[in-house]
Parts: sequence; structure tokens; C-alpha cells
Amino acid sequence: MIIPFFIPHSGCPHQCVFCNQKNITGQAKPVVPSAVPQKINEYLTSNTSGKPAQMAFFGGSFTALPVEMQKAYLAAVQPFIASGHIKDIRLSTRPDCITNEVLACLREYHVTTIELGVQSLDDAVLSRSGRGHTAMDTVTAVSLIKAHDIQIGLQIMPGLPGDSADGFMKTTGGVIRLGPDFVRIYPVLVIKNTPLEELYTSGRYIPLSLDDAVVLCREALERFDLAGIDVIRIGLQPTEELERPGTIIAGPYHPAFRQLVESSILLDRMRSALRSRKETTDAAMFQVNPKDLSAAIGQHRSNVTILKKEFRLQEIRIVERHPGLRRREPALLSTVE
Repeated sequence: MIIPFFIPHSGCPHQCVFCNQKNITGQAKPVVPSAVPQKINEYLTSNTSGKPAQMAFFGGSFTALPVEMQKAYLAAVQPFIASGHIKDIRLSTRPDCITNEVLACLREYHVTTIELGVQSLDDAVLSRSGRGHTAMDTVTAVSLIKAHDIQIGLQIMPGLPGDSADGFMKTTGGVIRLGPDFVRIYPVLVIKNTPLEELYTSGRYIPLSLDDAVVLCREALERFDLAGIDVIRIGLQPTEELERPGTIIAGPYHPAFRQLVESSILLDRMRSALRSRKETTDAAMFQVNPKDLSAAIGQHRSNVTILKKEFRLQEIRIVERHPGLRRREPALLSTVE
């Protein structure tokens, strides 16, 4: 279990053009340190697994907060770590707010994972997005975090102002070379009451279409897969506030965006298997990793419908098999059970 604490905009020294964390998280104000124990206890009452939870400070730029404020948040968690109810802490921050001194302090308070809002490795794109840091800041931060033996995650965003498909793939390649433990991919959305909304309404910014966003994220996911880097999220997590009419002005939002990306990959891999089969019959059967079953079938059975039509199949079955099957690697069986 992860116990999430949102500190929206806290510590942020810049206004990114795409960001309105109140509208994204539904939380107007950050949780104050004195409220941390109560919140933890509320979450722990629902933790029936018996396993220690992980504490997470999301939103804002944690290490850009005043040092005493950082310590107040972290200190509030320590009794729960001492009791064994919480195992460690993770947090998100900016690449230009990482130093050896900061990392030494975080290690002392049992911080084991840091997520950096990288967004892009193109300095021009970062500047147009109001990020206030450079690609070299990311390179330096990753090196420092690795030196302190802290797990690292990087967040990137396709569709930023001034970016392109080629530019985003260069960022993807750069992230792979940095070798993080995991990645999050967030296609840019135009959120109400952000500078990006003004750019969009004035015609100075055109968001990605849903189809284009799926294609970009699909290619990135496949590259990260090949590099052995886990992609733990694609697309913003749906929240009541985010899905409230008028919050998202434009952009490639879908409540099951990751499934769209994975369905696209699985569809093409099933197509390839069907084209390569030696015997042509009017039926086919695939087995997939249990976690891939819904994506392989497709939303509203779209992949099944497409494959039936393209290969003139009377029947196609997609079933789950043992979890040892590789993710996103459907196996075509020689016979239909």
C-alpha cells in the first residue's frame, strides 16, 4: 500500500504552463505536517495485507521546500517507520533541487525513492514550458541520486509546447541512457486556469490528438520495455475533479489511456502472429499474460472485431494463461481449444 500525501505547488519556484495541481488532484491546499499522523492512521486502518505501507509525498517540489518544512513532514512519519507500519518514504521533486546535502538528509529520514519531473530533455521545450531547469540539471540529479543508492523515477510529457514526435523520442532515448528504475509518461492536457489554456484559446498551442498520443506513448513504452525500464503509469490517473466538466479544456485524455496504448501493441503483435502462421483456418486462439487480457481483447472487444474482419475469422479466442508469459507478448496456439 502507498499512502499518498499531496502538497500541490508547495516549493514550486516556477509556474509550469501545463500545471494546475488543484484541478488535477482535487486538493486546494497541502496537508500540513501536524496532520500527517492522523492521515496515516486513516489509511492504515484499511491496510488488510499485513505488509508495511509506503509513504509518498506527491505534487509540488518537496526538496524545494524550506529545509525545516521538509524535516517536519519527514519527522512526522518516523514513529510509523519505527513501529514497522511504514517501511519507507518516496517523494517527487525537481531536477534542479537535488544536492548531496539534500540527499544525505533524505536518506537519514528513510527516503528510498525520488521521482523527478523531467518532462523533456530539450532545453528549448523546457524553456517554453516554464520549467526553469535544464536537461543538464536532470543528468546531474540522476547521477547524484544514484550515488546515494536511492531508487529513481523520471516523469516525461509528450506534447509540450514546441516539442515534436522526434523530439519526444529523443527525450525517451535520453531517459533510457540515464537508466532510471522506472518511468511515468503523462501526455500533456490543457487544464483550466493554466497558462497553457491561454496559449490554446489564442491558437498558439495545438494539443496532441488522442490517436497521436497513443502512437507516441506506444513507441516509448516499447523502447522502455526493450531497455528493461518499468513504465509504472501512462496518462493521468482519473479523479473526480479531473473528470469534472470544464476541468480538461483539450488534449488526449482518456480514463483508460494506458489500456489504449497496450491494446495497440497487442493488436499489432497478434496481427503479426496471424500473418506468419503456416496453416490458414477460420479460427484462432491466443494466450496472454493475465494482466494483458483486457488490453488484448480491446475496449468493447475492438481487437477481436478487427482481427476477425482482417483475417476472415469465424472465431477468435483470447485467454489468460500462467503469469510467467511475458507482458505484451501474445502467444498464438496451434489449435483452438
